[in-house]
Order: sequence, then structure tokens, then C-alpha cells
Amino acid sequence: MRRLLLSIILLTTLTLSAQQYHHFPIKDASKEHVRILFAGDAMQHSIQFKWAWDPTTRSYNYEPNFRYLQPYLEQAEVNIVNVETTFPGSKYSGYPQFRSPDDFFHAMLEAGFNVFALANNHINDSGQKGLMRTLKLIKPHPTMGAYLNASEREQQYPIILHVDGLKIALFNTTYGTNQIPPVAPNIINYIETEQIEMDIAKSLKDSTIDLRIMYIHWGSEYELKHNSYQKGLAQWLVDLGFDVIIGSHPHVVQDQDTITAADGRQVPVVYSLGNLVSNQRWENSNGGVMLLLDINRETKQLDLQFVPYYVHKGRLAGEGDPRHQNTANYYCIPTFDYINGRLPFVLDETAVSELETFHQNTVERLNLE
Repeated sequence: MRRLLLSIILLTTLTLSAQQYHHFPIKDASKEHVRILFAGDAMQHSIQFKWAWDPTTRSYNYEPNFRYLQPYLEQAEVNIVNVETTFPGSKYSGYPQFRSPDDFFHAMLEAGFNVFALANNHINDSGQKGLMRTLKLIKPHPTMGAYLNASEREQQYPIILHVDGLKIALFNTTYGTNQIPPVAPNIINYIETEQIEMDIAKSLKDSTIDLRIMYIHWGSEYELKHNSYQKGLAQWLVDLGFDVIIGSHPHVVQDQDTITAADGRQVPVVYSLGNLVSNQRWENSNGGVMLLLDINRETKQLDLQFVPYYVHKGRLAGEGDPRHQNTANYYCIPTFDYINGRLPFVLDETAVSELETFHQNTVERLNLE
């Protein structure tokens, strides 16, 4: 009996030690909170990589995309983004099957993104070979949602973040992969209730976890308000034990909500963050929001803030950095910063109108002050 008990304890220890943990240092020890930033869909339509090409360096320059978001990324301990493309290494393409240059991923890294969500409907756009190369490129960094095999998923999911004494579990699932299923032994996290129940049950056994966050790919494209399926699924997830739910996929910013769990917890739900960067130029899709989730280091209380940004396609007149004075590219422009005159450039009349419209629509939809 003693040998059996010892074997069980040893097996449990080995299983727990196999789980990967990711440590993120606190950036300012005087702060009362830890900040986790969430961004929406990082997309690459074909015109984006054509514009990013620099014939002088023979590489793709995506630094302008994230230049004015970088101050917000620098303030957060953890920066999470939904990577809605693949990196097959060649034969790049945009919609409907996204295949992007590696430089796009490297630009996200350099901007400050350090956790990558992969469970989305485009992660299989390059087939098995492309998925495996994408994983090889990204896997040196914390990722969630797609895996080489079941063993890797068991070790790496959910992501466990350690930030200044806080322990946070991150989950990531998608409604589908555009009818391109993964080829065994590869695994992609789908919204499968039985699997999600097992995943959260595994997490709940660890009483040291302070927060469980679901970043979920769901909803109907271009609908400005969540639908009944999202509402019902959010309630189910909250009752299971999730503490925050954040959505992507609709390519517009949707509304936010607070849902009461069966145990009385008040759980914030942000139904869709919209696009991070894309070539979708129409109203409400030409921008997105970053969610700043502040977690009090002592009380664990949550505070949500939003940073709306408009994606400008073109040049920036009077931009302060002479190296990129005349660079035509895609620029994510925080709307509060631009409207309040905190940025070193002037947009043309059409762009200002689009930015102000996006800002007003988003502020009203999220009930921001």
C-alpha cells in the first residue's frame, strides 16, 4: 500500500511539473496592480504585405503598424494578441487563406506582444505543413490554442502565467477552422463543451490560481452586438469557473457585459475586441480596441480600461520620425491620443472623419466616458 501511495504521489508530482509556467517580471514595483493587455485580430490581407515590402532591405517593414500602440504595450506585463494568419515561409496570400511573411510576427514581438492566441478560423489556412511551420516559428514564445500533438497540449494548456505573485491561467478556443480540420496528430482547440469542462476542471484543482481567463473566437462577423449564442455560452463558461471572458472574430468591436455566475461572482465579458490591424476599410471594421485588464496585487480586484484605435492606411503628414516621413503603411492610431493632440502628425480630412466616427461609435458601444 505504501508503494502504491508513493507511486501516486510521484506520478502527480511529475504531471504537475510537466505543466509549463511562464514568468513575467513586474515592470513597476510601486504599482498596485498587474496589467494584462489583450488585442484583437492580427490580420494580413495581400495589400498589407505588398505595402510593407522594402526593396532596399529586401524585407517587410511592419514597425509602423504598432508604433503608436507601443507605449501601451510597454506599460503592461503581459500583451496578448490573436494571430489570425499563418506563416508558411513562402507563397504569401491574403483572404480567404492567410499566408504571411515571418516579418509580421517578428514585428509583433518587437512591439511588445509576448503571448499569442492561435485558436481561430484561419489557423489552418496553410494546411498541415503550414501549421507546423507556424508553430515552429511561434512556439519559442507562450502560445495557446494549437498544438503539434496531444502530449504538447497536455503540457502547455492552459498557459500558466506567474506575474509578481499572481498566478493566471489562460484558455483559448475557436468555433471552427473554415472546414479545414487539423491533420493528426495536430490539435486545435475547438469550442467543445466536454473538452472545456475537462480543461477547467484540471485548472480548478490548483487552488493557487488567482484568475482563469478565456480568450474565445466566436460570434457573427460584423454584428455590432453579441448574439444569443454568445450570451448563453458566456453564461455557461462563467458558471464553469471562468473569471474573465474576452472575444474575437467578428472584426468589429462589440459590446461588453457583466454576468453573474451561479456562485455569485460578477464576471466581465468583452464580446469582441475587433481587428488589431487589417485592410478592412469600412466603418466599424477599420479599427479595434485594446483591453487593459488591471489586477490588484493584493485584493485581486479587476479594473477594465479600453484603448480604441483607428487603422490609418497611407502616409502621416508631419510625422516626427524623419526615417518614416513618407512611408505609406498601416498605422494603428489611438483615437483618444489623436483627438487630444498627443500625436506628432496630422491626418487628412477624410481620415480624421473616419477616425472620429470610429471613436464615437466605439465609445458609445462600450459605454466609455
